Amino acid sequence: MKDRRKEERYVMPEIYKKYILFKIKKVSGDPVDAELFNFSSRGISIKSRNRFTVGSPIECLISAPKSLTKEIPFTGKIKYCIEDEPGGDYLIGAEIIRTSDKVWFELFLNVHDFIKRRVGDIF
Repeated sequence: MKDRRKEERYVMPEIYKKYILFKIKKVSGDPVDAELFNFSSRGISIKSRNRFTVGSPIECLISAPKSLTKEIPFTGKIKYCIEDEPGGDYLIGAEIIRTSDKVWFELFLNVHDFIKRRVGDIF
């Protein structure tokens, strides 16, 4: 698959996943178990036991609770959902289509960059 991204994706190394919290729910409001792999200002990649329909909307919250107590909400649109292995998890990509607070979202990206640069020094 050709990567058509226009901006860098921020990978979530295992060592600091505990410092970034990610929550996802279907628009129906039902919470969904999901793990964030990477993100940018335009999209996210996640892994979940749940299957999503391409084109369907999702609502997400992301935060760095040790740095920012505010959860930043954003809405995504599912671009792909591929079964990782038969009967297993799904690899999912979503385009970020709306964030209710662009300033906080950009601030989160900056905090993430700081954590990424300093994770070995601080944690």
